[in-house]
Amino acid sequence: MYGWMVISIFVLFDSRTMKPDHWTFWLMMQVAMLAGFITAYPANWVLIDKGIKEHM
Repeated sequence: MYGWMVISIFVLFDSRTMKPDHWTFWLMMQVAMLAGFITAYPANWVLIDKGIKEHM
């Protein structure tokens, strides 16, 4: 999530438009949350499968 926001703020968009009062900030935050979910899901699946982590 942090990595995507760094890319969004410094590479994709102008840092002036990436403030919390602008819609692009919140759109990119949603993309970052989706990316975080996609990358965390397989790791959690493996941990649950091996018995390291319990079901919620």
